Amino acid sequence: MLILFVLMVFQLQKWGEQEYKKDSLELKNDFVLKGIVDSFQISNNHCFAVIYLSHFESNFNYFNPKKNKKYFPYAISNKGAEVYTAVCAGQIDSGDSIIIDSNKRTVFFRTKILGNHEGEINFAQGDIGYIKDKSKLFPENFLKE
Repeated sequence: MLILFVLMVFQLQKWGEQEYKKDSLELKNDFVLKGIVDSFQISNNHCFAVIYLSHFESNFNYFNPKKNKKYFPYAISNKGAEVYTAVCAGQIDSGDSIIIDSNKRTVFFRTKILGNHEGEINFAQGDIGYIKDKSKLFPENFLKE
């Protein structure tokens, strides 16, 4: 029984590493976004936020977050930009700066509250319903499939 359990844990870890590598390759799409937080909505369920940027620079003029049944953690349209990432209440505020570098899989925050801190970007997965309710750019994309 113990050997079976150890083998199962090893296989799950191996599968998780393969998925992480696959996601990393997809996320490395040369996307860079630098902007100022206009406003944000933080989920009451856990530390997850939809962050709205009105003043930003990017090497993309348009980016639809839905690609092949996956949801990238950022979006750009002519109306603005949004970031979907792990942030808890009290960690960010309007006027803070945010930088995303997809090739490094990082989101960097320059905040008044906590100073500088960095996180990792991942595909949006369990938070699709929340993003659908809060997205101003592409709510029609975040339908449960």
